[in-house]
Amino acid sequence: MKGSIRKRGNKYQYRFHVRDPITNKRKEISKGGFDKEKEAEKAMVLAMADYERGMLDLSGKFTFQQLAELWLDDKEGNVRESTLYSYKRALNARIMPTFGQLDIKSIKPLQIHNYYQKLKNEGAAKRYISYIGTILGSIFKKGVSLELIYKNPVQDVDKPKMQKNKQKSWTAEQAIEFLKVARARSDYYLAYYLALLTGMRIGEVLGLHWSDIDFEKRMIHVQHTLTLNEGKYVIGPVKTESSERHIPVSANLLNQLIEHKQTSRNTSEDLVFRTKKGKLVVPYTLRYMMKQLCEELDLPYIRFHDIRRTHTSILIDEGVSPKVVSQRLGHSDVSITLNIYTDVFDQRQVEATDKIDEILSGGQSVVKEKNEGGKSP
Repeated sequence: MKGSIRKRGNKYQYRFHVRDPITNKRKEISKGGFDKEKEAEKAMVLAMADYERGMLDLSGKFTFQQLAELWLDDKEGNVRESTLYSYKRALNARIMPTFGQLDIKSIKPLQIHNYYQKLKNEGAAKRYISYIGTILGSIFKKGVSLELIYKNPVQDVDKPKMQKNKQKSWTAEQAIEFLKVARARSDYYLAYYLALLTGMRIGEVLGLHWSDIDFEKRMIHVQHTLTLNEGKYVIGPVKTESSERHIPVSANLLNQLIEHKQTSRNTSEDLVFRTKKGKLVVPYTLRYMMKQLCEELDLPYIRFHDIRRTHTSILIDEGVSPKVVSQRLGHSDVSITLNIYTDVFDQRQVEATDKIDEILSGGQSVVKEKNEGGKSP
């Protein structure tokens, strides 16, 4: 790479040419105002070195909105439609008004910090602020990978610390009690029963087609899910490859499904669950009824998603392998199952500790009694 120094009036200027990383066009880099030729030469050498190390800014203004659009393009097709919709809502409602037209190179950690404080002062929940921070961090990470910026301004700014809430689940007895009342009170009892027996997600339950059920092989093929797309619920494919799975089911569940198909008004030719008017059943319907029943029965209120934890804890207590449970749940790795349900397993560890202590302490007492009994008076 060659450069040149020229005198302009009483000052010196350097210049050299490079390729713009975005347009791939030849671009001149120049800077003037030097009092001496040697100063201009030294500055040019440093600028060339910065270029070679990828540290020289060649991109001109590149707005946050432009970068966010590139990021969204990457996400489209790689995340669920409901997730993409959530990203867009957060960007349009909260992030773009503050950062949209700013040059990404001008956004510094202090601005990110002040933005978090602004959200906090406006009453935003810690979880939401953390979510916003995750989106911002991911977008700026994209800018770093494209060499549009050299450092992610989000990475060194602390997000609000989230207090981990202890996850809940029912015992087998509590689940049975809930199902007894749900059967008499709810049009969607079978949805709760299906979730407890299979560990299916709420979207997978509400997206289940009759064609997904093999009555001869006693198998459910989980391949559809209900998702929120641009504010509207639609049926689409499950979110990951591991989520598509086959779950063996009991003859009792199949018989109830057959009865549901033949007698219930809350079904259709294609979907196992629909409203009486033939519309999609939305998750809120199941959650609302579930909360009502829990209050009436004085049961611990758990989220519909925690039915999966209940399913897991019951199977683990009965000695089923975590690997088998993981496959039923559609997790890509058994470690996900173990991590998500850590509270359940922590409790089992305590019980196991008490059990081994009871056995060994009891054994020591027997030995001690025998030894004392064998002593001469």
